Amino acid sequence: WILALSSAFMYISRYAINSWGVFYLEAQKGYSTLDASFIISICPVCGIVGTIFSGVISDKLFGGRRNVPALIFGLMNVLALSLFLLVPGVHFWIDVLAMVLFGLGIGVLICFLGGLMAVDIAPRNASGAALGVVGIASYIGAGLQDVMSGVLIEGQKTVQNGVDVYDFTYINWFWIGAALLSVFFALLVWNVKPK
Repeated sequence: WILALSSAFMYISRYAINSWGVFYLEAQKGYSTLDASFIISICPVCGIVGTIFSGVISDKLFGGRRNVPALIFGLMNVLALSLFLLVPGVHFWIDVLAMVLFGLGIGVLICFLGGLMAVDIAPRNASGAALGVVGIASYIGAGLQDVMSGVLIEGQKTVQNGVDVYDFTYINWFWIGAALLSVFFALLVWNVKPK
């Protein structure tokens, strides 16, 4: 259950960027739709790279331990979101770097939180159920994120001279807070041994 919560919070930050990232870059930072779409498209490409190398990272660099790389890439996820959300204005290369780090981090975390760690600590005869619980929790987190983000964004909208203006302060902390909670819950299974 703890890994399911960790993965659900990670999915909140993942789908926040997937669902709202282009809008955020346009409304908050002033990017064109084309530039905003390009920046956000970096994330899934780097996610593929993170996913491909996640097993090598844990098996070769950390002797099969998943908790250390989960912590490293969880913190990378928090750092990337912070760069993306808290550095104001158009800083193209900072936003690109943020999406590279975010994509790599999410790619690794999907494998660890959503799969490898759950299978490692679940009893062998319950590994499929463990993956199912983590998967369900993850998509519940993703769905709740879309609703909550929409409510928070719309709730902080004002109209100035006929133009919609958004205050993303609550969104920033919601998305970063979700990433931090994902790291926190992953740390709670740090010393759990396989059954």
